[in-house]
Amino acid sequence: MRFARVNLPGQAAPLTGALSADGLALDLGGQLLAIPKGGFAPAVDGWIYGPLLNETATVERFGAQLHDKPYVAPPTVPVLYFKPKNTHVGHQGIVTLPVYADRVELGASLGLVFKHQVARATAENALDAVAGYTIVLDLSVPNASVYRPPIQEKCFDGACPVGPWVVDKADIALPESLIVRSFVNDVLVAERGFGDLVRPLAQLIADVTEFMTLSAGDVLTLGYPVGAVPTAGPGDHVRIEIDGIGALECTIAESK
Repeated sequence: MRFARVNLPGQAAPLTGALSADGLALDLGGQLLAIPKGGFAPAVDGWIYGPLLNETATVERFGAQLHDKPYVAPPTVPVLYFKPKNTHVGHQGIVTLPVYADRVELGASLGLVFKHQVARATAENALDAVAGYTIVLDLSVPNASVYRPPIQEKCFDGACPVGPWVVDKADIALPESLIVRSFVNDVLVAERGFGDLVRPLAQLIADVTEFMTLSAGDVLTLGYPVGAVPTAGPGDHVRIEIDGIGALECTIAESK
């Protein structure tokens, strides 16, 4: 089953409900409400967190830099960044570039959506807190710094399209076997799986919740290969596909 948040005319806030089989309407207990054009709200209402350096290839790519000052050694716990609510955009949304950027990196990933608060989970019970999965497109202004927190580069308005919906966990048997495909103007520009994760799903949740609590509606992504992702610029149409989840689309607009 798929669940979406939809903006409908006359409603002060998005309505949440099951999606009809054809994906064109919201099913509110048998009452079908057609989804208007541009009506998809961000699929979640919590915070979105992502891990850096969660792929073996990314760790190898940074190599010696991880031994430089000030840290002098690779991290032993998850390195997290956040995408606050001002960054969240729904399916088919328009993302306006900040004035200091002419392109953005496309960090496509799978998002784990939590159904209740979770702290100090173990790898054995971590997935019990997951309600389902969605697509997260982490847009970032290219940034070469390993150490300075890239707030300006990652947290500009609209920097995180998410959706189009949440797919129930029970419908995805092997999430780590899913393939993510990134398209720019209908051209395939990147394809990846999750076979080289430093921390697989359950271990990532356990390690993150060892030091911070995640709440209902929050999302934890599996990360993306930093330094090896495609970019998009003004006028580009971006589509991210994940098998079993669907396709998330957005358009990049020039800064005003």
